[in-house]
Amino acid sequence: MTGENREFALEEEFARSAEDLAAARALVAAGLYRPAMTRAYYAAFHAVRALLFAEGLEPRSHGGTQHLLNLHYIRPGRLEPRWNRVLARLQRFREEADYGGAFVLDREALDEELLAAEALCARARELLGRPAAR
Repeated sequence: MTGENREFALEEEFARSAEDLAAARALVAAGLYRPAMTRAYYAAFHAVRALLFAEGLEPRSHGGTQHLLNLHYIRPGRLEPRWNRVLARLQRFREEADYGGAFVLDREALDEELLAAEALCARARELLGRPAAR
């Protein structure tokens, strides 16, 4: 990935992240908790991909994204370990929301997870010196 392509991809990931956060909020307001959980995860996922693109890394999977986050941001101490746990938890909930027949998430728990996703997105932007999403 060239520098120009990297910057474009990074900005696209942040744009997708912001869009997914907005969608999650709208879905929560509509009482649609399962798809809101999915969008919350994808907001965090795209923010993490932006971090990785900034390093010239191109993860090929969700698991690869988590692995590279751990390897290049968590282990070196550039990002607090709790963010890797947040991403893993959001992914697990997203998979349960999408594929689990008995997945139940109440509004209070969903609000908590949405706040965690928003905080991870904000931290990623902060690390790269990007303005907060609107």
